[in-house]
Amino acid sequence: MTPSTTKSNLIIEDVINALYADGVEGGPIGNLRAQVRRVHVELGRRKASAFTKKLLNSLTENPDELIQLEALVMLGFAHPEVARKHHIALATEGRRLGMLLEKAGRSERAQEVFELLCDYAPTDRTMEIELAGVIRRAGNTDELIERYMERAQEHMAAGESKEALPWLQEVLSLDRNRKDVSAMIRDVRHDQHHRLTSSRSNRRFAMVFLLVLGVAAAVGYRERSLHSSYMAIPAVEEGNALSMGARIASLGHFQEENPYWLGQSRVEREIETLTAEVQDLVFQAVEAEKARVKLLEEQTAEADNFRRLGLQSSDMGLFSKAREHFESALQVAPEGWSHTDALTRDVKAIREMEAGQ
Repeated sequence: MTPSTTKSNLIIEDVINALYADGVEGGPIGNLRAQVRRVHVELGRRKASAFTKKLLNSLTENPDELIQLEALVMLGFAHPEVARKHHIALATEGRRLGMLLEKAGRSERAQEVFELLCDYAPTDRTMEIELAGVIRRAGNTDELIERYMERAQEHMAAGESKEALPWLQEVLSLDRNRKDVSAMIRDVRHDQHHRLTSSRSNRRFAMVFLLVLGVAAAVGYRERSLHSSYMAIPAVEEGNALSMGARIASLGHFQEENPYWLGQSRVEREIETLTAEVQDLVFQAVEAEKARVKLLEEQTAEADNFRRLGLQSSDMGLFSKAREHFESALQVAPEGWSHTDALTRDVKAIREMEAGQ
C-alpha cells in the first residue's frame, strides 16, 4: 500500500465515522431516517459537499462498496441540493443501494432506503413497487397491507377515489378475506361508473341529470350510512356462543329494518356462517357434558365398588384391608360423593386403632 493510498483510505474512514457519529447511532445498522435527520442538522452544506466529493472519488474505483454508497445516499437525502450540485441521481443510486443491501441479506436496511426514496419521490410509483417487493420477500405481508391501506385512505380522504382503487386492489390481492376492502372497492367502482354515466348525459336533460345525480347521491349516502351501521354492530368473541347469538340477533334486526341495500348478501352470508358456528359450539358443549356425566358415573361406580370391598373386609375383621379399600374409594370418588365424609371418618378411626396397637 502506497503512502498516498493509505492517506486516501484514512480520509474516507474519517468521512464514514463522521457521518455515522463514530458508531453512536448504530453505524450502518442504526435507524437510517434518524441518521439522515442528524446529518441534515449537524452537517453544514460546505462540509456535506466536501464529504460527497471524497465519497464520489472513492466510489469511482469501487462503485459497489456498500458502506460508502450508503453514506453517499444518506448525504443526498440529508442535503438534496448538494446531491444535485454533484449531479448525483439520488433515485438511481438509492435504488441501486437498496438492491445491493437486499442481495447482501440486509432486507430491513433495504426497506429503510426505499421508504426514504418514496418520501423523496412520492409520485414515482416504481419506488413503491420496489419497496413492496422488498417487504414481500422479507415475509412482512401484514406491514405491506397496512402501508397500502394508508395510501388508499389518504386518497379517499382527499376525494381521489380513482387513485385509491389500485391500492385497495393490492390489499385484496394479498388478503382475500378483507371483506371491508371488497366493500370499499365496490363503492369506488360504483362511484366511478356513476360518474362515467353522468358525463355522457345530454345537456338537454340537465334537469333530469341533476335529479338523477341527487338520487344517486342520496343512495350513495344511504349505502355508506348503512355500511357504517353494519360495521358498528358489536363483533363476536371467538368461541363465545352467547356473543355469536347476540350478533346474529342484531344482524337479523338490521336485515329486517334495511331489506334493500348492496351489502344484503354479505349480511346473509355472515348470519349463515355464525349460525353454523353456534350449532357447532352447542354440539361440542353437549358432547362435553355427556363425557362429564359418563366420567362421573364411572368414578362413582368405581368408588362404590371400593367402598363395598372395604365394608366386606371390615365385617370380616380385616380392618387394614378395609382401610386400603376405603382410601382407594376416596381417591377415585368424584367431588360431592355422598359417602366421602363417612369414609373419611372410618379411615381416621382405623388409623387410630392401628396406631394404638
